Amino acid sequence: MAGYMLSPFQGAAFDFDGSEVVIKASGQDTGGQLAVMEMVFPPGHSVHSHVHQGEDEMFLLLAGELAAFCGHERWTVVPGCFVFVPRDVPHGFTVTSPAPARALVVTGPAQLDQHIADTGRPLSPG
Repeated sequence: MAGYMLSPFQGAAFDFDGSEVVIKASGQDTGGQLAVMEMVFPPGHSVHSHVHQGEDEMFLLLAGELAAFCGHERWTVVPGCFVFVPRDVPHGFTVTSPAPARALVVTGPAQLDQHIADTGRPLSPG
């Protein structure tokens, strides 16, 4: 396995359920340990309650604002907030800011990245 560097906006890009996803490190890149994605969600976008079976998810919000939940917890997530969602726990969010929300998302062991690549619509590079 070799190291690499990606420039801004570089990586496999997809439209996935109305959000833009750029895969920065896939499970294939990390021996299946984790995946790293930059995601942009439009204003008002909702990700309804769902579960990642066997995969933890965490994200650092870079821009925008979210009303999020994980299990029975409810949060207002603003830039700089870090969210950890344990595997097998229902979670979701709604973008509450008038501008898009942008997050750096890490999952592990890697599964979501492959699901996005398999079901998302490829986007043209920058």
